[in-house]
This record gives sequence, structure tokens and C-alpha cells, in this order.
Amino acid sequence: MADGTTGAGAGEGLRAGLRAAGAMLGVPVVVTDGALWQLAGGELRVGLGWYAERGHGEWEALALAALQLWEGPREELRAPARARRRRTLERRSPAEAPMLAAIARLQAAAELLAAMPGLRRPLAAALARELPPDPSALPRHLQWVVMLLSRGIDGGAPAGLAPEVRREWSDLRALAGAGVDPLRRVLAPDPSRTPVRRLERAVALLRPPYLRLLALDLAERGIAETHPDGAEAPSEAVDTPSLGGEPGGGAGAGDQQAAEAGGDSGSVPEGSDESARRGEGRQAAEGSDLFAAEQAGFARTVLATPLPGGGALVEAVLDLAAEARAEGRADPRETAAGRIGGGSGGGALADYRSRVAELSPAIERMRDLWQRVIAERIAPRPAPGRRPLPEGDELAVEHLAGAVAEARSGIPRPAAFLSRVERPRRTRRAGSTDYVLLVDRSASMQGPAAEAAADAVLVMTEALAGVDRDIDHAEARTGASLELDVRTAVVVFDAEPEVLKPLSRGVDDATRRAVHAAARSPRGSTDDGAALRAAAAELGLVRGERPRPAPDGLERRRIVILVGDGGSNDPASAERELRRLRSVGVEVHGIGIGDDEIAFRYAPHGHRVDDPRDIPDRLEALVADGLA
Repeated sequence: MADGTTGAGAGEGLRAGLRAAGAMLGVPVVVTDGALWQLAGGELRVGLGWYAERGHGEWEALALAALQLWEGPREELRAPARARRRRTLERRSPAEAPMLAAIARLQAAAELLAAMPGLRRPLAAALARELPPDPSALPRHLQWVVMLLSRGIDGGAPAGLAPEVRREWSDLRALAGAGVDPLRRVLAPDPSRTPVRRLERAVALLRPPYLRLLALDLAERGIAETHPDGAEAPSEAVDTPSLGGEPGGGAGAGDQQAAEAGGDSGSVPEGSDESARRGEGRQAAEGSDLFAAEQAGFARTVLATPLPGGGALVEAVLDLAAEARAEGRADPRETAAGRIGGGSGGGALADYRSRVAELSPAIERMRDLWQRVIAERIAPRPAPGRRPLPEGDELAVEHLAGAVAEARSGIPRPAAFLSRVERPRRTRRAGSTDYVLLVDRSASMQGPAAEAAADAVLVMTEALAGVDRDIDHAEARTGASLELDVRTAVVVFDAEPEVLKPLSRGVDDATRRAVHAAARSPRGSTDDGAALRAAAAELGLVRGERPRPAPDGLERRRIVILVGDGGSNDPASAERELRRLRSVGVEVHGIGIGDDEIAFRYAPHGHRVDDPRDIPDRLEALVADGLA
């Protein structure tokens, strides 16, 4: 197999390899001769005809199919944080998408070859076949991408590169030092670093040259210093790492996303016919559109993939695999029929992620509220050192007795001073918080109210799960604990409560599926007293006792937020539970939809919204008030 033989035995061996890769996802893979990848009958059908149309033989086709399975569904399953991080970076600066896609492809190839080394030669040949024979016709920033792909494949550089591109590569080699291949250092698998960290190292190293070349290309075409999509050049600082050790930096702590699934904050209002004219006065829409089209054409050819656009197939595969694992089924196709048919993809998890993409602006706004808390925790402040020194910035009063003793004993330079050092800032202004969200799903919660309540759950859980990742990222970057923790619980209630998400950090796909289904299934009567008791249980409160200290020793605020349309089967019981929670320091808010009853019963923290679509904004305001 290692010599790239195309015989029947070798082809069957690689087909078996594709099936094995599918087994890692929990989804049966069937290799076909068609030109499409599709999900049908609970099977992922991988069509090799797409590769034949592009001139690949069977061996190359199977190697490329394995790579695209690796960089698509497997990436989302095994390294979801890295996949989200890349999407976040692309969303913030779409002009960088070709470079990010090239990094993703090379990292996926390195990880695939570590698992299946016999694919090395056919995969290199297949990837080389995808490269343009004459890159000189491309803009310089795209030549940079071609060069990265070429060097990542076989270590060689294509002919016809612009002098500026060759110079950037020489500078990169000089930074790495003699005998060090910078691409190998940042793209190869490294068990000592997380997948997200490996992506960030690669971006930190390869992004500055790309941006410099992009700026040259834009200026040459009269598009000044804005990107072809109209967005300003990214402002966040990305330090170039020292290749001999840890990188000097990465993208900002708030950029990492485990549960951001999309959204385009830079979209143009509907009806606009000049989508590239945000930098009007410095660029022409026509030139900008041509530039963007050139990038899109590059992606369609050099970075092509047979997977349908928009990620629908990947989402459907993940949904199917997650259901298989959750139900303990050996064969996921047992419940797939009827739910996913004809290759269209679907399912609760795919619908949920689609809704996340639509609500991403609200998710990001709530997540940003916590960024100032994180920034305050990691911002250094000058403080006196604790260790006395022979010289320093101020006299160490508490160490004077020791200094006098040292002087009398003949020590020429007694330790009598303290030096100023930089220490992380500590504050009690805002800190670790437990949020419990109670959502009414009684029979009266129909239509827009039920949908809005489900959206409120989605926004809050995804935003605070993102905050949790931001905290982890900041701690990894600084090497210090922020002493900061955010947990959420979700309870839906009708005649009785149902805990969809126990109080915990983050959010998983099983919870996402449960939330998507339960919050949109109104039924029964309304017992908000039982819901408040469930909240107390999630917070670890025992009747008649003060809250017990958290196992991690962190001081916590406890906030309960109930969302409903008014009414209660037992308002007296609800009033007792409300008083009990507040008596032990729990902050309880009620949000009533189109009715004043909840606002009155939960005063002084009662609120009314007349339009259910305003619920996420009200939740954002409550979180912001808690951090003020």
C-alpha cells in the first residue's frame, strides 16, 4: 500500500479504511461511484465520481475522501472547539478564509497520516494535483496560500511566486532558525497541545505575512486597507510565536467558541446592491466584488470539497452519530429512516445549530458582558513584591528588623527594600455565578411565546458556555487561575418540573437536543412553586439552611430567572418558595410575557415583556445588571 499501487486489493483496503473512519464517527460509510456525498438511510454515501471528474485515480480519490472525512465530520466530532474557533475567525475576517482553510486542510492531513501512514504518497499526489500549475496569475496573498499548501504537502515551493511572497517565506524561515521547518512545527500533530492551541499557533505564525500581502494586493487595486468583504482589517493583536517554544500569543481570549455555530455580523441589509461598499470613498464596489469573486473561485478550485455547502451534511452526520451514542445503538440507521432521507440532512441537533447561527448576535452580546470581568481578572497591576531585596523601589517596613540584624552582622547590603512587580488584578466586583433558568412550558405557552422561551434558553446556555471557554482560554494563556466559574441549569415546568440541564459548566449535544424538543412542547398546567423548589435543589439548598460552600471554595452569586406567561396553579406555594430562596441570598427574577401577574408576584425583580422576541434582550439586561 505504501507505494501507491492502484490494484483491486489496495483499493479495497482503502475502502475499508474509509469505513473504519466512519465507524469512529458512529456512522456507516458506503463508498459509491457517484459524484455526491449524501446521507440516506442512515448511511453516509461517499461518492468517488467527484474525484474522477477532477482527474484523480482511485487511490488518490480514496485518499482525498479520507482527508475530507477527517477535516469535515471528524473535526466537528473530535475537535469541535477548534472547528468553532476557525469559524469565529472566518466570521470576523472573511478575507482570511483561504488561509484558514489551508491551515485546516494541512492539519487534518497531518493527523490523518499519523493514523494512516500508508496514504502519504497518494494523498500528496492528490493534493498537488489540486494546486494551480501557474500561481503567478493569482494575487500575492493567494500565492502565499498556494505556497503553504505546496510546502505542507512535499516541502517544495511552486515556481512563479512573486518576490514579495518569497521574501515573506525567507523571513519566516529566519524567524524559525537554522534547520527548522516552520510549517512542520505548527501543523504537525502535537499531543502536548490541544487542537485549538495548535490552530492558534499556526494562525499566529502564518497570518501576519498573509495580511501584509493582502494589503499590498488591495492597495494595488485601489481598495485601500479594507478587506474585499468591506470589513476593516482585524484589530486584534496576534503575536508571532517563537518556534523554539511556546507561542508568544494568539488571538484574543474572547474569540474561542465551543458553542458558536455561525452568524454573519457583517452582513449587508436586505436590498442593498453594493455589498462591498462599506468603505465608500476609498474603494469601488465593482473592484471589491471582483476581488471577492477571485477569492471564492480560488476556494472552489484549490480548496474544493465534495461536501454540500453550508455544513448541512456535516450537521446531519453529527446528529445521527450523537443519537447512536446516546441510545447505545450499534447501528445508527435503526432510527434514521424517515428523519433524514434523500441526503437532505436534518434532525433536532441540526435545527438547533441553525437557530444558534441566527441568534449569534444575541449570544455574542451576552458573552461580551463577561469579557470585561475576564479582562479585569487578567489585567496586571503594579504591586510591591513580597521578598525583601538589597535594592528596590520602596522601603520594606515590615522587614526592617531583619535588615538591621543583617547590617549588624556585617552584611554589606541588607535586604531592606521591595521592588514593584506586575500581578493579576483581583476583584470582588463580579465573580463566579450560578444561573438557573426556569421556563414555563404549560399549555398556555403556545406559538411565539414558546418559540421565544426556547430561544431565550438557547441564547443564555450557549453564551454562558462560551464564557466558560473564554475563562479556560484566558487561564491557559496567563498560566494563572482567574478564580472565576460560571454554571447554568435549565428547568422546564408545567404541572411538574423537568431538569433538562443540571447545574454545570458548558453545554453538550444531548442537552441541546433536549432543550430544542422540550421548550417547544407546551402541555399541562403551571406549577411555578415546584419549579422554584427544583431551582433550590439545583443550587444545593436544603430547606431552612444557608447555602453550603461550593466544593471548589469559590464564592458564588446565585441567580434564578423564571420565564412564563403568567398564572399559577398554587400561587401561595410559589410565594413561599420565592421567600425561601430570597431569604438565603438567592436573587430571583420573573419575566412575564404579555401579562403583569409575574411582574407583580416577583417584585421587586419582576419584569414584563409584551413582545416575546424581547426575552433574550431582557435576559441580557439581567446578566449585565448582575455584573455592574
